[in-house]
Amino acid sequence: MNFTEEHLNEVEEMAGLFFSPEDIAINLELDDEQSEHFITAIEARKTTFPFVVAYLKGWFTAEVTLRRAIRQSALNGSSPSQQAMLNYQREARS
Repeated sequence: MNFTEEHLNEVEEMAGLFFSPEDIAINLELDDEQSEHFITAIEARKTTFPFVVAYLKGWFTAEVTLRRAIRQSALNGSSPSQQAMLNYQREARS
């Protein structure tokens, strides 16, 4: 599949908003075969495909931003944010 730069930017943006690969494929108007390839490649994290790199970049960039905000909230005394940070810590140790 050949994606334009515009498509790759759209994949990155939508992933950054935590849309599923299935929803992104629908938005990109991929046919059934293309959708299956798109979804499978993302799930397998096949970074040889530019659209997978765009998806992961969007997802991780947004997650880093979100976790920074949660961390700051935790440092400011938010009990739910502190709990979220402890959960992140436990998950990382597993």
